[in-house]
Parts: sequence; C-alpha cells; structure tokens
Amino acid sequence: MSLAQLHHTSSGPGLAAVSPGVPPGIRKAAEHLFGYVPPRGTPPHPTPAEVDRLPTAYALTALEDGSLLLSHTAPVAAGGPAGLTAHTHAVHLPHGAALPDDALPIFCWGAPQWARTTPEGGVPKPVAAFTPARQLSRSALAQFAATRTPWLADFFAAIRTLAADPASPPLVVVERDPVAVARWLALAATALPPSEAHRLTFTTYTRAPAHGHRISGMLPEDYAALDDPGRYRVLDCSAAPPPPRPVPDLWARLCARVWLAGAPGLFKETAHSPEPGCLAAAAVRTGVQVDAEARAVAAAWIAAAGPAVGQSQLAAFVTALSAAADQSDPVEAPALTGLREALRGRLTVSQLEPLTATALTAAVRTDMPRLPFLYAGDLGPALRDRLASRLRSDIRRGLTDPASPPLGRPLALLRIAETVGVDHADLLPELTSRAARAVFADPEGAAGIEEFRSTLTGSPSVRNAVVDRLDALAAEDPAAGSRVLAALPLEVDRFSAPHLLLCSLPVPEGDRVAAVEGLLRAGGLSPMTAPEALGTAARRVWAEVPPTADEARRLLAATGSDTHRAAGTLPFLLRAAFEARPDDEEAGPLATDLLNSFAPDLTARDRAALDLLLYTDRLGTPAEGAEWVRHLTEHTSAAAPLPDALRTRAERALARRLLAGDADDIAELSDLARSGNTALLAAYAEVAAEDATARRLRTDPAYAAACFRDWSSHPGATPAWDKTRLSLLTTVLRPVVRTLPAEEVRQIEHLLASHRSTLAEEFRAAHQGRLTRLTRGLTTRGRRRGTQS
Repeated sequence: MSLAQLHHTSSGPGLAAVSPGVPPGIRKAAEHLFGYVPPRGTPPHPTPAEVDRLPTAYALTALEDGSLLLSHTAPVAAGGPAGLTAHTHAVHLPHGAALPDDALPIFCWGAPQWARTTPEGGVPKPVAAFTPARQLSRSALAQFAATRTPWLADFFAAIRTLAADPASPPLVVVERDPVAVARWLALAATALPPSEAHRLTFTTYTRAPAHGHRISGMLPEDYAALDDPGRYRVLDCSAAPPPPRPVPDLWARLCARVWLAGAPGLFKETAHSPEPGCLAAAAVRTGVQVDAEARAVAAAWIAAAGPAVGQSQLAAFVTALSAAADQSDPVEAPALTGLREALRGRLTVSQLEPLTATALTAAVRTDMPRLPFLYAGDLGPALRDRLASRLRSDIRRGLTDPASPPLGRPLALLRIAETVGVDHADLLPELTSRAARAVFADPEGAAGIEEFRSTLTGSPSVRNAVVDRLDALAAEDPAAGSRVLAALPLEVDRFSAPHLLLCSLPVPEGDRVAAVEGLLRAGGLSPMTAPEALGTAARRVWAEVPPTADEARRLLAATGSDTHRAAGTLPFLLRAAFEARPDDEEAGPLATDLLNSFAPDLTARDRAALDLLLYTDRLGTPAEGAEWVRHLTEHTSAAAPLPDALRTRAERALARRLLAGDADDIAELSDLARSGNTALLAAYAEVAAEDATARRLRTDPAYAAACFRDWSSHPGATPAWDKTRLSLLTTVLRPVVRTLPAEEVRQIEHLLASHRSTLAEEFRAAHQGRLTRLTRGLTTRGRRRGTQS
C-alpha cells in the first residue's frame, strides 16, 4: 500500500505531482499551505553549499476536514533570476488514519523517502513507509535532553497545556538549529499518549507561525522580528538558561526526569494510563531519581492499583521507594504509610520490612498525626534495634510535646515506643493523665479518634494506664464516668477500676442510703475493704443535689467516721450540712456529728461554718445568749466564703428570732438597726413580709402592737434601717390593720399606750396615713434629695 502523496515546487503554478485519489479540496488547500521563506540574511542567489545549510521545514498540518498533511519542504538552488526555490513533498492522512506501523509523524523527519525534486512524469513514486532517522534515536534524544536540562520541565508543562486545552496559545521553540526543534518534538511525542502525539501539529521551521500549528520552530532572529510575540508561549533555548524555579506540573517534571535518566521506554510502558502516578511508579521502580511529590503520588497509585501490579514489580517498587524516600518530607510520609497498609498481606513481612521501617521513620520525623500501626512481627530484631536507636529522641520529643492533642499522636507514639523498644516509662504517667482528662472532657469525641481507639485495643499497658487514670477521675465525677463508659467499649472490674465499675451499674431505687449499700454490694465492694468506693457510690446516688441532713447522718452512722475519713467523703458530708434547707431540723445535729467525728480533719473555715450552723439552731432556745447580731456576724466572717444556703439559713434564723415579738429582744433589734447590714435587713424584711407573719398580725393584737413598736423604733439609726422599717409599716402592717375590726384596733392602741403613751397616738396617725415624727424626717430628707438631683 502506498501513501497518498503531493509534490509542490515554488517555482511553478499549482501542484507538480499528486497521487490518484487525493480529493480536489485537499489539493486546493495544499497549494495555499506549501511555501518556503528562507532565513533572514540569505543571499538572493545562494551557492549549492549555502543552500545545503538552509533549514528544511518539516510540518504536520491539520486541515478543515480533520485530515492531516505531513510535509517536508526543502530549499533548492535554481538557476536564472529565481535564484532559490523550494520543493515540498507531502503525504495526506485522512481523518482517523495513521502512518504505517503507527509511526509517529515526527519520527519520519529526515527519512530518505522524502523527495527533494518533482518525480519524473509527474507521477509520485510509491512510498509504503518512512525510515526513522538515526538523529532521533533514543540515545540521541537522551543526549539532547541532557543538553537542555534547564528548559525540559517547562517544555513538558507547555506540551501538557497544549494537549489539554486546544484554545491555549501556541508554543514557539526558538533554536539556532531546526534539527534541535525536531528533537524537542520527538521528546514530546514519546512522552504523550499515542492518540495525542499523532495529532500534535507542528513545523520545525517558519518565519511566522501560522496555519494553526500548535508548535513552531523559529530561528532567534526571526523570533526577534515578530510583530506580536505576546500571542505565543515561548521556549527560547538560544538565550542563557533561565534561573532554576519550581514547575508545578508533576507530569512535566516526571517527563524531564525520565528523559534525563535515559529511560523513555517508561512512556510506552505506562501509555495505557494517563495518570501521573503510573509514570511516577514506573520511574521509582526503575531507579529514576524523582522528587518527593512524585514518590508520594507513585505510592498512592500503587496502593490504589491493587492486583493490576504484579508481585515482582510490586516488590521491586517497594525496595526502590524505601531506598529513595525522603524520610523528612511531610508530603511523602502519609503516602508511605498508606502504601504500607495497602500492601499488608500482599507482600511477605520480609519484603515489606524496608517500607515499614521507612514509613515509620518518616511518620515519626514529620510530625504526621496518623502513625503506622505495628504488630510485633512486622520488624525483625535487628531492624527493630536500629529503629529504636535511630528514633529514640524523636519519639520521646513527640511524647512530651504539649501542643499535640493528647488522644492522637502521643498515644500512637507510645504504641510505637513499645513495639520498637524505646524507653518511655518515665513519661507514661503524665501522658496517660492528659489522655484521661481529654476523654473525661469529651467522651463522644474521644470515641471518634482512631488513634485512641486503636490504642485501647492494641496496647495493653497504655490501655491499663489510661483506664487507671479514668478510674481516679470517675471517683471525683461519677456522672462523667458513666458518660465515658457509654461512649467507649471499656471492660472494667472491681480490681482494676472499681470506680468505673460503680459508674456502669444502675442505681437502686427507693431509700437513698440503702441505695448506696446496694450499689456497693452489686459491684462486689465493701466500704470496709474498699472505703474509696463509698464516695463514688454516694456521688452516684446523690448526683444532682447533696443528701439531706438526715441521710448524711444515717450514712455516717452506717459506716463510721474512720471509713468516711479513708474514703475522703468528709467534703460530701459537709456539703449536706452547709446546703441543708432552712427548715431541715437535722442540719444542727449533723453539724454536731461532724464536729465530734472529724475534729482533727476540719479546716478552720469548716469548723466556723459548722459553729454558725449550730448557733442558728440555738436562737430561740435558752442557749441563745445575747448580742445575736454580733455573734452571727463574727461566725459569718470566720466561715467566709460562706455557702449561699448556710448564709440564707443563718440570716433567716436571726430574722425569725427578731420577729418573734418578745419583749426582751429590744436590744437585739437595736443592734440590727444600727448595724446597717443590708443582707440581714433584707432577710428581716423578707421574713416579715411572709404570709405567716401576716396571719399572726391579723390574729394576735399583741403581736401587731409589738411589730409597730419595733418598726417605729430607732428612727434615723441608719438609712437602711429607716428604709426597711418604713416599708414594713406601710406595706405589711398598715394593710393588715385596715382590715381589722375596730375592737381589735383599739386593743392594739391600748397595748401600745401601756408601753408608751405617745406610741398609741403615733399608731393612730400611721393607721390614718398622716405624717408623724417617725416618718416626717425621712420623707423630708427624701424630698430634699429629689430636689437636689
């Protein structure tokens, strides 16, 4: 079979010779395409020797119908006035057709089948195929690539852009010798997939890029004379090499490395896959020196390829990658680990051992969050010892890094330290304490951290240490301990984690003191042999609020003070006393029990608080003594900061005592009025405004008379007292008196008159809403302040 040929001579009109069957449209298009403009400075009538030195133009041109013209245009010396002509010999490749043997168009450059003259008789000689030129052999191209090292990666990045985006600017390659352009084109065609290489249009020489060629070769002087060089992407190899700079395109860098290594056969081997990872993997396997990103991509590709890669190639790749990997590169480290995990089971332990050591070293040295998981048999004794020596400082530094999340990298490093034999016992307590605190703070989050889960299942010593710390935290916060057990699959028992065990058991219903005993019994624990469990059980039963004073007394009596002392539950019992309700009558007896049972263990503040509790219980009894306000204030100061419940209990107890209506509390009320203590006065006003006080005022004239007496006394003692007593007179007493029968009102007046004659008159005036000497001064002062403001 002969190729369809066309011949054209610039000195004559039209085509000089055409093979039968070439369509007329192709002939017409070719007449406009073929032409030759010699380089600048060519003499009008060059000698044959000068003509031989002129460049030929070898081109692949795309036509509108999708077919291709592969042409060879050579200058020819001519006599007469023309001086110089050019002969073009071309072959036409219909759409979808290829050269014989699928030869790539550029490799037909320089073939002896290209004619330089018109065939005799105007009939093209049959051409079945082209003989590749030795100047484009693999060895010649590899040597050429070595001379163009500074431009290689940029060139392949441009080729990748041309192939991916037909609308991208054409590439102009500037070389002093058009032969070099042909070699550039051969480098590109070898690297591209065959389907793309067959249709990459080009010309090795032109004065002005045209005809839709994606790549055009130009001489330096011609390129310098271009009117609009900005239309093109340029690779100028006639100038000084560009300064080194990173080329982002990984495929471009790989192509450059493969050619520099003289291994273009890798392009054919990997032509079935357009992914850079396939080429990168082949390059690594054969020893081509590539960068860390390429090795990472290669490792990822191999990991994903599965059975598509044979065992022998796989083993060779692992060996080569392990030797070439940069063990300090943060990009490469995760890929090494991922590859090792993907190949576990596909290669023997001995075959995988180099990669295991390399991945482990890279993961440790690059601070990679996710570290490889090692089993005892993954490393031989000799390699394990070498790794322990090599990585000891890195592992220990990572274990003590406070910036690392405690449930991630440090735990994985602990596991690795155990496997390779790096000493770490001195670091274990602090590390496991950090981990336990993080688990307690967010159990659900901890359950989602793979490193933590794998540590719990794969490292018994670390797991036991973490559980031990969790158990200690559960003793202080059993509710959090229950949340931990709900989120994490922890198996605990009464020997290794008694507090966590108690957190896992349901709380018995019913009597809460009995529930503590039942919880301990269900866990197989006794407060006598395991007193520390008593506190955990009690905190589980009383999770939200402290026990009542009665429950605390019974709990103390059930086990004795020595057990509670060993269990550390004294603060729990103190809380029951200090937070007892104001009406809890067992709070005082509980305070007595605590003072008697734990005297040496109490702080001065706790003792003062218990004394205050007992003092409030003595108010209203023969043991109350005198100077209640002073004593209460002194106890309160000694017990500061005072729990809110105890402060309220004490203040309300004093208020109730002062509001009892006794005739002998006048001096105590005076102390309150003159103290100006706003908290005590507020409690006094609050108790006085309660329904119980109103009911007594309505039913007991003597009490109503006593309250008027008290709230009318000590005017001007302090502004706070005046404000309080006047409020009580007008908002508490007056509304009640106005509802009383006249007889009861007269009885109140009689009682007040017996106390002091003017007091009854003041009561009548207050009852009628008129100003008296008791209210006039305060009202006037308030009016003056309002006027001044």
